[in-house]
Amino acid sequence: MTASQSSGASSSRLPKLAIVAGAGPLPVSLAKAALAEGREVFIIGIEGFAGSEIEAFPHAWNRLGAMGKFIRLLKDNRCEEMVLIGAVTRPDLRKLSLDMTAIRLLPKLRSWMKQGDDGLLRGLGGYIQDETGVRIVGAHEISGGLLAPEGALTKLVPDDSQKSDIAVAMNAARAIGALDIGQGAVACRGIVLALEAAEGTDAMLERVANLPEHLHGSETAREGGLVKLPKPGQERRMDLPTIGVRTVENAAAAGLAGIAVEGGGALVDDIDAMTEAANRLGLFVVGLPSAETRADTR
Repeated sequence: MTASQSSGASSSRLPKLAIVAGAGPLPVSLAKAALAEGREVFIIGIEGFAGSEIEAFPHAWNRLGAMGKFIRLLKDNRCEEMVLIGAVTRPDLRKLSLDMTAIRLLPKLRSWMKQGDDGLLRGLGGYIQDETGVRIVGAHEISGGLLAPEGALTKLVPDDSQKSDIAVAMNAARAIGALDIGQGAVACRGIVLALEAAEGTDAMLERVANLPEHLHGSETAREGGLVKLPKPGQERRMDLPTIGVRTVENAAAAGLAGIAVEGGGALVDDIDAMTEAANRLGLFVVGLPSAETRADTR
């Protein structure tokens, strides 16, 4: 058991877990893992992002901007720990329908947003913990099986040329991460082809696929790679890089040779399905040693 028990919780049980669900299948994967561990779960689906599959579990829906209802849901359902998981795009505060709790919080929200995504997550996380007593934990603290392991996940491994591209993409990913811009970069033949920003990884890979053919690989001659790394100093409980089958398929469509992430520093949605897809499409997927992602690359 990795998650510490909340104050007053019985030593014979694990704290009840709230899963704040964005888009993608990871919230359900986490719910199943938590239940298998013997936890009670309650999913709060974010309207417009979470899928209907969360309705197979105890759940409620909440829209962005309804902060008062969100706080009540955590308290009324006696949640003790909380994970935020799944994709959610940064909201436009001008277009949100804010309740009174969110309106009172608005000056702080604006201040947090000026500090970037990590600042926003840290600010919101601290506010929620102060208001509810619910402790925020990382998905990896609930289920270590969601983390990418170190080493090769696939039959293929990068050759020397592909390792060089990985090194270039790593440097680029660290640079934009330090500026709190994004977590991913693509390099091919020693040249950075794309950097991830607010549009996300899938859109970045689509941009690569639409570049002139001479700049990237192809289905028959794959070259280059995608690297996703946590941002330096990142709040790892709430925003680890994520890859899955869709990432592999989009990397393949862009003609890339493979994907590299930090072992222990990225979430993998359905690792078996992702590995099968990569093997079928002829891509490598590797988990880089944590020390390697921090070292200078030459």
